[in-house]
Amino acid sequence: MNLSLPRVGITVGDPAGIGPEIALKASVDPRVLEVCEPRLYGVQGDAAAAFTPGHLSAEAGRAACDAIVAAVADAGSGKIDAVATAPINKEAFALAGLPWKGHTDLLAHLTGTPRVAMMFYAEELRVVLATIHVPLAEVPRLLTRELVDFIVELTARELPRFGYLRPRLALAGLNPHAGSTA
Repeated sequence: MNLSLPRVGITVGDPAGIGPEIALKASVDPRVLEVCEPRLYGVQGDAAAAFTPGHLSAEAGRAACDAIVAAVADAGSGKIDAVATAPINKEAFALAGLPWKGHTDLLAHLTGTPRVAMMFYAEELRVVLATIHVPLAEVPRLLTRELVDFIVELTARELPRFGYLRPRLALAGLNPHAGSTA
Protein backbone atom coordinates (compact mmCIF):
# COMPACT_ATOMS: atom_id res chain seq x y z
CA MET A 1 0.00 0.00 0.00
CA ASN A 2 1.44 3.35 -1.09
CA LEU A 3 0.28 6.06 1.31
CA SER A 4 0.97 8.78 -1.24
CA LEU A 5 -1.72 7.46 -3.57
CA PRO A 6 -5.20 8.95 -3.35
CA ARG A 7 -7.79 6.89 -1.50
CA VAL A 8 -10.77 6.34 -3.79
CA GLY A 9 -14.08 5.03 -2.49
CA ILE A 10 -15.79 2.82 -5.05
CA THR A 11 -19.50 2.33 -4.46
CA VAL A 12 -20.68 -1.08 -5.65
CA GLY A 13 -23.98 0.21 -7.01
CA ASP A 14 -27.14 -1.87 -7.13
CA PRO A 15 -26.35 -5.19 -5.41
CA ALA A 16 -28.70 -7.01 -7.82
CA GLY A 17 -26.91 -5.58 -10.84
CA ILE A 18 -23.52 -5.68 -12.50
CA GLY A 19 -22.05 -3.01 -10.20
CA PRO A 20 -20.61 -5.25 -7.48
CA GLU A 21 -18.74 -7.35 -10.05
CA ILE A 22 -17.37 -4.26 -11.82
CA ALA A 23 -16.38 -2.57 -8.55
CA LEU A 24 -14.60 -5.66 -7.22
CA LYS A 25 -12.71 -6.20 -10.47
CA ALA A 26 -11.71 -2.53 -10.54
CA SER A 27 -10.53 -2.63 -6.91
CA VAL A 28 -7.98 -5.38 -7.64
CA ASP A 29 -6.95 -4.35 -11.16
CA PRO A 30 -3.20 -3.59 -11.25
CA ARG A 31 -3.85 -0.49 -13.39
CA VAL A 32 -6.15 0.88 -10.69
CA LEU A 33 -3.79 -0.08 -7.88
CA GLU A 34 -0.99 1.83 -9.64
CA VAL A 35 -2.86 5.11 -9.34
CA CYS A 36 -5.00 4.85 -6.20
CA GLU A 37 -5.88 2.95 -3.07
CA PRO A 38 -9.44 1.71 -3.68
CA ARG A 39 -11.97 1.15 -0.88
CA LEU A 40 -15.26 -0.58 -1.63
CA TYR A 41 -18.57 0.72 -0.27
CA GLY A 42 -21.79 -1.26 -0.29
CA VAL A 43 -23.07 -4.82 -0.20
CA GLN A 44 -20.27 -7.35 -0.68
CA GLY A 45 -19.38 -10.95 0.08
CA ASP A 46 -21.97 -13.14 1.81
CA ALA A 47 -24.41 -10.23 2.21
CA ALA A 48 -24.70 -10.03 -1.59
CA ALA A 49 -26.41 -13.45 -1.62
CA ALA A 50 -29.54 -11.77 -0.23
CA PHE A 51 -30.03 -10.05 -3.61
CA THR A 52 -31.23 -11.92 -6.69
CA PRO A 53 -29.30 -10.82 -9.79
CA GLY A 54 -31.52 -8.82 -12.13
CA HIS A 55 -34.37 -8.52 -9.60
CA LEU A 56 -35.62 -5.01 -8.87
CA SER A 57 -36.24 -4.31 -5.21
CA ALA A 58 -36.57 -1.48 -2.75
CA GLU A 59 -33.89 -3.16 -0.63
CA ALA A 60 -31.39 -3.06 -3.50
CA GLY A 61 -32.18 0.60 -4.16
CA ARG A 62 -31.75 1.47 -0.49
CA ALA A 63 -28.47 -0.48 -0.26
CA ALA A 64 -27.08 1.32 -3.30
CA CYS A 65 -28.08 4.69 -1.85
CA ASP A 66 -26.61 3.85 1.56
CA ALA A 67 -23.25 3.01 -0.05
CA ILE A 68 -23.17 6.36 -1.84
CA VAL A 69 -24.11 8.21 1.35
CA ALA A 70 -21.35 6.44 3.30
CA ALA A 71 -18.70 7.13 0.65
CA VAL A 72 -19.65 10.80 0.39
CA ALA A 73 -19.56 11.12 4.19
CA ASP A 74 -16.07 9.59 4.25
CA ALA A 75 -14.95 11.93 1.45
CA GLY A 76 -16.32 14.88 3.40
CA SER A 77 -14.43 13.86 6.54
CA GLY A 78 -11.18 13.19 4.69
CA LYS A 79 -11.14 9.40 5.11
CA ILE A 80 -11.06 9.09 1.32
CA ASP A 81 -10.03 11.55 -1.37
CA ALA A 82 -12.56 10.79 -4.10
CA VAL A 83 -15.63 8.70 -4.94
CA ALA A 84 -16.16 6.54 -8.03
CA THR A 85 -19.56 4.96 -8.55
CA ALA A 86 -20.78 1.72 -10.08
CA PRO A 87 -24.21 1.56 -11.75
CA ILE A 88 -27.38 2.00 -9.75
CA ASN A 89 -30.91 1.21 -10.88
CA LYS A 90 -33.24 4.22 -11.03
CA GLU A 91 -36.29 1.96 -10.69
CA ALA A 92 -34.87 0.40 -7.52
CA PHE A 93 -34.31 3.91 -6.13
CA ALA A 94 -37.96 4.70 -6.87
CA LEU A 95 -39.13 1.43 -5.25
CA ALA A 96 -37.19 2.44 -2.13
CA GLY A 97 -39.10 5.73 -2.08
CA LEU A 98 -35.94 7.75 -2.72
CA PRO A 99 -36.50 11.16 -4.32
CA TRP A 100 -33.32 11.06 -6.45
CA LYS A 101 -33.31 9.73 -10.00
CA GLY A 102 -29.60 8.95 -10.09
CA HIS A 103 -26.11 9.69 -8.91
CA THR A 104 -25.98 13.29 -10.08
CA ASP A 105 -28.94 14.60 -8.10
CA LEU A 106 -28.12 12.45 -5.05
CA LEU A 107 -24.51 13.72 -5.00
CA ALA A 108 -25.74 17.30 -5.42
CA HIS A 109 -28.06 16.81 -2.44
CA LEU A 110 -25.38 15.20 -0.26
CA THR A 111 -22.85 17.94 -0.98
CA GLY A 112 -25.29 20.84 -0.77
CA THR A 113 -24.56 21.83 -4.35
CA PRO A 114 -27.59 23.58 -5.86
CA ARG A 115 -26.64 23.36 -9.57
CA VAL A 116 -24.64 20.57 -11.14
CA ALA A 117 -24.02 18.93 -14.48
CA MET A 118 -23.14 15.40 -15.50
CA MET A 119 -19.94 14.95 -17.49
CA PHE A 120 -18.80 11.90 -19.43
CA TYR A 121 -15.02 11.80 -19.67
CA ALA A 122 -12.93 9.95 -22.21
CA GLU A 123 -9.40 10.53 -23.43
CA GLU A 124 -10.52 12.19 -26.66
CA LEU A 125 -13.73 13.89 -25.55
CA ARG A 126 -15.54 15.33 -22.57
CA VAL A 127 -19.33 15.65 -22.82
CA VAL A 128 -21.38 17.73 -20.40
CA LEU A 129 -25.12 17.14 -20.52
CA ALA A 130 -27.66 19.94 -20.28
CA THR A 131 -30.52 17.61 -19.28
CA ILE A 132 -30.50 14.23 -17.57
CA HIS A 133 -33.03 11.64 -16.50
CA VAL A 134 -35.93 13.18 -18.40
CA PRO A 135 -37.97 11.87 -21.33
CA LEU A 136 -36.74 13.17 -24.68
CA ALA A 137 -40.15 14.79 -25.25
CA GLU A 138 -39.48 17.10 -22.26
CA VAL A 139 -36.05 18.27 -23.44
CA PRO A 140 -37.24 21.15 -25.69
CA ARG A 141 -39.18 22.67 -22.79
CA LEU A 142 -36.26 22.29 -20.37
CA LEU A 143 -33.55 23.52 -22.72
CA THR A 144 -33.62 27.24 -21.95
CA ARG A 145 -31.07 29.94 -22.67
CA GLU A 146 -30.41 30.20 -18.92
CA LEU A 147 -29.66 26.47 -18.72
CA VAL A 148 -27.36 26.51 -21.75
CA ASP A 149 -25.52 29.58 -20.39
CA PHE A 150 -25.10 27.82 -17.03
CA ILE A 151 -23.75 24.62 -18.63
CA VAL A 152 -21.29 26.54 -20.83
CA GLU A 153 -20.07 28.68 -17.91
CA LEU A 154 -19.75 25.69 -15.56
CA THR A 155 -17.91 23.64 -18.16
CA ALA A 156 -15.48 26.44 -19.04
CA ARG A 157 -14.83 27.11 -15.34
CA GLU A 158 -14.30 23.47 -14.32
CA LEU A 159 -12.39 21.93 -17.25
CA PRO A 160 -9.09 23.50 -16.06
CA ARG A 161 -9.38 21.20 -13.01
CA PHE A 162 -8.93 18.34 -15.48
CA GLY A 163 -5.85 19.90 -17.05
CA TYR A 164 -7.56 21.82 -19.87
CA LEU A 165 -6.40 25.36 -19.13
CA ARG A 166 -7.93 26.86 -22.28
CA PRO A 167 -10.87 24.58 -23.07
CA ARG A 168 -12.52 24.73 -26.46
CA LEU A 169 -16.24 24.13 -26.26
CA ALA A 170 -18.70 22.95 -28.89
CA LEU A 171 -22.46 22.73 -28.46
CA ALA A 172 -24.57 19.98 -29.98
CA GLY A 173 -28.03 21.12 -30.99
CA LEU A 174 -31.31 19.44 -30.21
CA ASN A 175 -32.25 19.12 -33.85
CA PRO A 176 -29.98 18.04 -36.73
CA HIS A 177 -29.48 21.61 -37.98
CA ALA A 178 -29.34 23.20 -34.50
CA GLY A 179 -31.67 25.87 -35.77
CA SER A 180 -34.89 27.38 -34.62
CA THR A 181 -38.17 25.66 -35.45
CA ALA A 182 -40.18 28.87 -35.04
